Amino acid sequence: MIKRLTVLLLAAVAVTGCSSPAQTFEIDNPTDAPLIVRVDGNELPIAAHASRPVKLQPGEHHLRTPALGDVRFIVYARGKGGLINPTLGEYVIASEIYVTGQDQLQHFGTPRHRIDLGGVSFEGPYRKTHALFIDRAWTFGVREPFPDQQTVAHVDDSGGRIDSKIFTAPDFIDYLESSTGQRGAYRRQQPAGYQAPVHALQAAPAGLPALDPAFEAHAGPLRQLYARYLRATTADAQLQLQQEDFQAQMAFTAATAALGASLPAAANEGYNVFVHTHAKLMGSAALVVP
Repeated sequence: MIKRLTVLLLAAVAVTGCSSPAQTFEIDNPTDAPLIVRVDGNELPIAAHASRPVKLQPGEHHLRTPALGDVRFIVYARGKGGLINPTLGEYVIASEIYVTGQDQLQHFGTPRHRIDLGGVSFEGPYRKTHALFIDRAWTFGVREPFPDQQTVAHVDDSGGRIDSKIFTAPDFIDYLESSTGQRGAYRRQQPAGYQAPVHALQAAPAGLPALDPAFEAHAGPLRQLYARYLRATTADAQLQLQQEDFQAQMAFTAATAALGASLPAAANEGYNVFVHTHAKLMGSAALVVP
């Protein structure tokens, strides 16, 4: 049975009076050849299989590569930075559980998903993406190793912790084969090895997803705020819209809380997609302007 989400605001916070410092992004090059990226006219060479940081203030920016051309994007106030992926390569964010004893494992868990890399499936606490901007949601960056159980510096009184790392697709395959003792498992299923697919650049959607009319009757303020957010190029304007959006979400949740029970599963699933998409977009560190 499909359940409708009833809480939108777990990650929402008031933003009035908060500063808006520059955010640090890592521009990564997972290929075998050097790459030159231009950000706001500044030439940034990146060696093969390497990355370099760049700090960006909230507002409009331009990125240019031979493959992507000129890309206009907006960095948003209160973001956490992340990874810039100018080759649109595939990356995997994986989680690892560290415990002081096997008896602690039952208290820790992470969502399991099935991902596909070059026709080979993997199931576990993994998330795959090829977005140009990948919001920081990891403990260890793409060029940092995952610590093993012996080198974990601190586990709190709960007896364990969950860390995560972002990998290039080939590095993820190597990590998984090494950690499971199954060297060569990928090539046994895909003899040619991992071949990076070609992806097209995806801009942020111009509008939020469709809703059942019963929900749509209350969605107008959120749609209008998102449309304004896509044009907000100053930190002050972004912070103001984030605050307005917080209030609009509260009103939307209150107005729709009792509606789902009388609607079909498809309507409630559409509500879930709307909520998830809205939260992801409004919480993004940077969006490509549609």
